[in-house]
Amino acid sequence: MCGVVAIWAPGGGVTAGEVTAPLRALRHRGPDGSRSWVSPTGRVALGHTRLAIIDLDTGDQPIGTADERYQLVCNGEFYGYEAIRAELARAGRQLRTRTDVEIALHLYAAHGPRALDRLRGEFAFAIWDERRGQLFAARDRFGVKPLFYAEHGGRLYLASEVKALLAAGVPARWDVPAFADHLLLACPPDRTLFAGIRQVPPGGYLLAGPRGLRLGRYWDLEFPPAAELPVAVAESELAGHRAVVADALADAVRVRTRADVPVGYHLSGGVDSSSVVALASADAAGPLHTFTVRFDDPELDESAVAARTAARFGARSSEILVGRAEYARRIDEAVTAGELIQENSHGIARLVQSEAISAHGYKVVLAGEGGDEVFAGYPQLQRDLAFTLSAEVRDRTLAGYARLDRQPPGLPRHLRLFRDRLGFVPSWAVDRYLHVTLPLLPLLREEFGRRLADREPGADLLDAPALAGRSPFHRSTYLFAKTWLCTYLLAAERLDMAHALEVRLPFLDHHLVDVVARTPLAGFAGSGSTATKALLREAMRDRLPDEVYRAPKRGFFAPPAVSDPAALARLREIVAGDALDRLPFFDPVAVRAAFDRIAAEPAGQRGRHERLVQIVAGAALLTETFGMSCDVSVEAA
Repeated sequence: MCGVVAIWAPGGGVTAGEVTAPLRALRHRGPDGSRSWVSPTGRVALGHTRLAIIDLDTGDQPIGTADERYQLVCNGEFYGYEAIRAELARAGRQLRTRTDVEIALHLYAAHGPRALDRLRGEFAFAIWDERRGQLFAARDRFGVKPLFYAEHGGRLYLASEVKALLAAGVPARWDVPAFADHLLLACPPDRTLFAGIRQVPPGGYLLAGPRGLRLGRYWDLEFPPAAELPVAVAESELAGHRAVVADALADAVRVRTRADVPVGYHLSGGVDSSSVVALASADAAGPLHTFTVRFDDPELDESAVAARTAARFGARSSEILVGRAEYARRIDEAVTAGELIQENSHGIARLVQSEAISAHGYKVVLAGEGGDEVFAGYPQLQRDLAFTLSAEVRDRTLAGYARLDRQPPGLPRHLRLFRDRLGFVPSWAVDRYLHVTLPLLPLLREEFGRRLADREPGADLLDAPALAGRSPFHRSTYLFAKTWLCTYLLAAERLDMAHALEVRLPFLDHHLVDVVARTPLAGFAGSGSTATKALLREAMRDRLPDEVYRAPKRGFFAPPAVSDPAALARLREIVAGDALDRLPFFDPVAVRAAFDRIAAEPAGQRGRHERLVQIVAGAALLTETFGMSCDVSVEAA
C-alpha cells in the first residue's frame, strides 16, 4: 500500500519538481520512502511514496525493466505473486526486485492490458511505455484501491488521492450533478464530488497516448442468468457448495496473510471478521493479534463477544475505545482524510481505529468488509432476495411502490426508471430516497431541488450486459457494488491510509466472489437468528464460536455524533459559516432553523437526524477544507 502520482504531457516538458508537491500530499500513505522518475523525453513523470510491506530491501519504486522501456508505480498488493515471478523468470524476464508489484510490470510488457486477467489483489498502478509514448493505468476489480485522474492545462494527472491532484494545480470545484446523484442514490463510479476529477472505474483501465485518452474494462461482476438458477436444490447439493465456498474463503484469507511485516486483524462480534480470524488462526505460526473497537454506548458495544472469540482462537486481543469525546475534534479530520462527506460517525471511529493499530506497530490488517455485499448481509439485500423468491412478497412490494407514487411528491424520476426497466426497485435505493433524500428536500434551495428532480442516477448502469436476464436479487447486488460500495463504503481506505495502515479484504477476492455467484438462491436464505448470511454461517459453522454463529445480524453502528453536545456544537458551527451561503445546494435559513430544532431535542432522540446533519455540515466542511468553488456555468453534465 502506497501513494502513486503520474503526470503525462503529450508534448513533453514535465520536470521532476512537478511531482514534489503531489508526493508531499501523499506522504501519509507512504512514510517509508519517496522516489520519482522522469522520462528522457519529458513526456511523463512518475512518483511514489512507499509503505514497505513486501520486500523491504529492494522494493522501492518506480521500478523499470532492464531495457528501461517500461516504468511502474503501484499502490496495493498482488496475491499469489510468487508463482508468477517464477514463471516470468523461466521465460527469461530480468526481475530487479523481490517484490510482488514487479509482476505487473513484466506481465504488461508481455501481454499489454490482458495482463490484468492474471492479477489478483487490491491495486492501482500506472505503467509508462517510453517507446510507444503511452501511459497505462488500472484499478482492481472492486475498487478497493483509489485511482483519480484529471485533465488540466493540456496534461493528464493521476494520483491515489484527490488532494495530490489539487497539490499539482488541478482546481477544486464542486461537481453539482455528481452531488445531486449522491443525495439521490450514489456518486457515479467514474466521478467524484470534485468537478473534472474522475476515477478509473473498478475493474477498469485507462490508456493515454498519441491517440488520446480512453477507458476500458477488463472485468465485471457476473451472475448466472435467472433461467439457469435451480428453483429447488437438495440439501446435500447445498452442503457440497458450502464446502467449496469455505475453501475459497480460506484461500482468500491465506494469500492475504503474506507479508514481510506483522499482520493484525479487525475483530467485531460478527460473522465476517470472526470468520477471517478463525481461518487465519488455523494456518498461523503463532497467535494472532486482533483489534476491536469499543464504544461508550453499551447497546452498540460488541467487545465482550469479540474478546471471547479472540480467546477461542488463542489470539491476543486489544480494544480500541472510541468515545463520543473524540467526535468534535475528529469531524474535520474525517472529511479531510476521506475527501468526501461522512454521513455518520463511522468515519471517525475508523480513523481512531487505524491510528491505534498503527501505534501498535502494524502496517497491515485483514478485515471483514465485503461480507455483507457478497453474502447478502444487509436487510435491503435480504428484502430483494425475498422479492425474488416469494410471489407474495413481490405483490406486496409492488403495491408499496404504488402507494409511494400516490403520496406527494410521488415516486421520484430515478426510482420510476428503475421500476420500469428492472421490474422492481432495489430496496437499498428506496431506503436511500426515504431516509436521506426526502428529509433533505425541505432544506434545499429551490433551483437545486428542481435539478435534483430531473436527475437519473444509475441510468447508464441499467444497460449493463451483466444485468440482462438476471434475478432481481442479483441485479440489486450488482448495482449496489457498482455504486454505493465502490464510491462510499470502500472510501474507508483513505481513512486507514491517513495513518499508513493497509487493510486487506478477503471477502472481495474475485475468486471467492465467482464461487459465491454460482450459489442457488435458496442457499442465501435461512431462518430465525441465522437467516442473514445463511450461506456464510453454514459454510463456517464448524469453525465459528456458537454464540457468533447463532447471533442475529448486527450492523456496525457508531453512536451518532448529534447525541454528543460538543460534536453537535461543532456541526452547528460549520453551517453557521459562510461556506453554506456560497453553495447552491441548501437554503441557509432553513438549515440553521432545522439545526436549532434538532439541538433543542433530548440527546437520545437526535440520532434520527444524524445523516441529515452530517450531509449538510459535510458539504460545507468539504468546501472549506479544500477551498472548493461552485461555478454552475462550467459544470459537467
